[in-house]
Amino acid sequence: MLSVSKLAVCLGLLASSAMGQFQSVEKIGADQSYNLTLSADVSTKTITHDKATYIALHFNELDLPHGASVTVSAPDGQNAVTYTGKHSDFYAEFILGDAAKITYHAPPEGKGASPVISIDRYASGFPENSQKHPESICGKDDTEAAICFKDKEPTQYKKAQAVARLFINGSGLCTGWLFGSEGHLITNNHCIGDASKATNVLVEFDAECATCNDPNNTKKLGCKGKVVALSVEFIHTNEALDYTLVKINSKNLASYGYLTARESGPPKRIAAKLDNGQPGTIEDMGHTSSVDDEVGYMLDTESGSSGSPVLSAKDNSVIALHTCGGCLNGATKMDKIVKDLKSINKLPKNALDGGNSPKPNDKPTTKPTKQPTTKPTTTRPATKKRPHFCITS
Repeated sequence: MLSVSKLAVCLGLLASSAMGQFQSVEKIGADQSYNLTLSADVSTKTITHDKATYIALHFNELDLPHGASVTVSAPDGQNAVTYTGKHSDFYAEFILGDAAKITYHAPPEGKGASPVISIDRYASGFPENSQKHPESICGKDDTEAAICFKDKEPTQYKKAQAVARLFINGSGLCTGWLFGSEGHLITNNHCIGDASKATNVLVEFDAECATCNDPNNTKKLGCKGKVVALSVEFIHTNEALDYTLVKINSKNLASYGYLTARESGPPKRIAAKLDNGQPGTIEDMGHTSSVDDEVGYMLDTESGSSGSPVLSAKDNSVIALHTCGGCLNGATKMDKIVKDLKSINKLPKNALDGGNSPKPNDKPTTKPTKQPTTKPTTTRPATKKRPHFCITS
């Protein structure tokens, strides 16, 4: 996943015989063992890791008396995030740079039970350019930072606000997007495969820089957004279709809007064109890479794009869910996902164009699903090319 929300539209010119590659969660860091207990007597500590691009502290237990708080910040106190109450087994919001400071603030009256503040590890970001995940830039890179589209393509930019960066288990990046009007978010199964994986998913919206020419636009985590959740509620997954539906239990999501799917199937950088300047089109309606019978397209995507929506440039409805890199890229058709969710009564409210979707049953499912296939792509008869674009974060 990239450091900003991105929107991608590019025209596909290559043949569909190219092999897609199965996408995995992009690893941008690794856990480091560390034991730290803070108390009223030892109230602050700075943790450093040489050349790290970020530090994300993991609390195995946090139990604070009423009126007390813990802040995690940069060493100079900038970018502070405050935690109160009782929590366990979670990663704090990442702090950019090679150091993070944790500080305990006692209750104003100085009374109350003793705090329990226990850190058992932290994730440190790999140094810049030390590891590169395979990208799927088809020809030259036609993507642009989402902020570049704010004035020239306001509708597409508005749609990009519903796309979130998912920071998984302190070290992995994927993409997800609000699906329907009740806080549901959809991503890939290979990003969140079961309920246990949903417990440590940091959901971040507005991860974009202020200007189009900001050098941080091209850096991982370079433009920090607003974190709305540190975990999500697991609803349903389908390994064969490589998608997972979760729910964000937050009341403050209205400003991001939401995306809707086209039930009938196909007719945050923004790559809105191909190398030849033409709008992006679907190249293959029967593409096979990580999932059988995918949508194949030549949109530029990069590592961390797993879970991005592919939208129709005609009506801005989601027609596919990006799953696999390669040129062609591959995406699961949304009509298949909609059909699967309908069959178990879990399609989110207002998830379809026109808003005619039933209220879902949010009880998690555990029914086994088919394993993904990885057989090679075969050339298929050409279908009518349809303009489309892909939003990643």
